[in-house]
Amino acid sequence: MPGKYWNALMDVAVDNGGYVTPALVTPHGVPAVELRKMVSRGTLQAAVRGVYRVPSLPYDSLDEFILARLWAAGRGVISHDSALLVHELCDINPTKVHLTIPTSYRITRAGGERYMIHRADLEPDEVTRIDAVTLTTIRRTLTDSLGSVPAYLLRTAIETARERGAISSDVREDLLRALDGDLVQ
Repeated sequence: MPGKYWNALMDVAVDNGGYVTPALVTPHGVPAVELRKMVSRGTLQAAVRGVYRVPSLPYDSLDEFILARLWAAGRGVISHDSALLVHELCDINPTKVHLTIPTSYRITRAGGERYMIHRADLEPDEVTRIDAVTLTTIRRTLTDSLGSVPAYLLRTAIETARERGAISSDVREDLLRALDGDLVQ
């Protein structure tokens, strides 16, 4: 039977795709030591260092992206190739999860070999959320992907974004010009 902290922990976990960290639950009255106790009792699973999963909550196809952000202590957002995938703009299959973190943040956690870290200070209007995944907006994602994603995939992503009305015709033209400029250089 779950203890007295369970309801507060579950509220946080549901908002974060089934994952919790000490930093997320402490403001809700759940001491960090309780998370380790729950792991030893089997009511929580250790996902990566400092990140725990509620096994009774369903897994999602976006779990790896939720976990990546929490691995970066909530300071990163999914970006570049990975954001193209989450936004479903093209048929891309990144080998690593791309994560943009603030330029001032230094990650010292183990497990970084799974991630491609980018550094940028994003404005609030460059970040969005899809379900429990925090990621760059479509426009920022397309701009970030210039020069790092194969041109045919990026061209598809730009066209898909325009067809959905996620970017204007002017932005589409600017991105295609920038893409063609990358091809010339």
